[in-house]
Amino acid sequence: MRLIAGALAACVAAGCASPGMPPGGPPDTEAPRLVGVAPDSGRLSIAPRSVIFRFDEVVSETPPGATTLAGLFLISPQHGTPVVEWQREEISVRPRRGWRPNTVYSVTMLPGLADLRGNVRKEGAGTLFATGPVIPATAIGGVLFDWAAGKPVASGLVQAIAADSTIYVTHADSAGAFTLAHLPPGSYELKGVVDGNRNRALDPREPWDTVTVALADTASVQLFAFVHDSVGPRIQEVMAADSVTLRVQFDLPADARTPLDPSWIRVLGPDSLPVAIASVSLPQDAPADTAARVPVPPPTMLRARPYREVIVVLAAPLRPGGSYTVVANGFPGLLGRITESRRAVTIPVPAPTPPVTPP
Repeated sequence: MRLIAGALAACVAAGCASPGMPPGGPPDTEAPRLVGVAPDSGRLSIAPRSVIFRFDEVVSETPPGATTLAGLFLISPQHGTPVVEWQREEISVRPRRGWRPNTVYSVTMLPGLADLRGNVRKEGAGTLFATGPVIPATAIGGVLFDWAAGKPVASGLVQAIAADSTIYVTHADSAGAFTLAHLPPGSYELKGVVDGNRNRALDPREPWDTVTVALADTASVQLFAFVHDSVGPRIQEVMAADSVTLRVQFDLPADARTPLDPSWIRVLGPDSLPVAIASVSLPQDAPADTAARVPVPPPTMLRARPYREVIVVLAAPLRPGGSYTVVANGFPGLLGRITESRRAVTIPVPAPTPPVTPP
């Protein structure tokens, strides 16, 4: 016992190392640095067991930006969920069913990988190789938009489906831009999905769009993702802005490619007789913030943005306290469907003017 106690005392005096992190030194705030990917891009006629991503430190098995480590890696063309194996400073990636012959593969690591301290990489990386002797110089590029929102979709899922059901896949960048390169020439069904839960599949109520592309060398397209509703827009709310102005809001977006027809709106009085309408128009867009400076202008959407509201101006003031019915019929949804709907509105009674107190 005296020997053990003496050894412990000597250890304390000498400051024996603990199994934890060594004290002192600056904190590590750097994300894992990629030091190599094997095989190198551009290799021909190879079929590696796996693609290896090597880092300068141990990386985390549970990245904060994905449900699993496999969620940060893409193999195109895809053959189910890739097999992703963690090996401390290395990550190996391979298709679950092996590499196909005479196929060009791109293996991509998406942003979001982290080290054990939670430092997250903001950059992705990847490699490209062929199991056959040729890498074609082809590409399908474009932008994926959220059509109803009128803005690009960051990190949206984009697929190119070939006639033989081979699926090439990529993700749009932060500006909605995407490129599917080195595909065999042919016809493709190009699909863009606002993949909200990032499961790389189209789920109910997720916006999506599709277009057919005949690829010879290069092609450029815009995809306009939207929720494919089976009914047309219906009135959600009617608000009286004043005695002659009604704001009619819809539950679904209406297709602005069809010119607005004032006959699509009727206003019925308390006696169910129609009230004369002076005009039906779309609301003015909010003024741009001229003080804001965007380094790179966003891409222009080559399709009219849908609308969810119209402004109805009556030919004469409506009676305060009166109850009116607004009927909408003719507004086309994004699939062209039309649904009649109606909503009641009561015109507010102005507050009485307070009496003037004599001096």
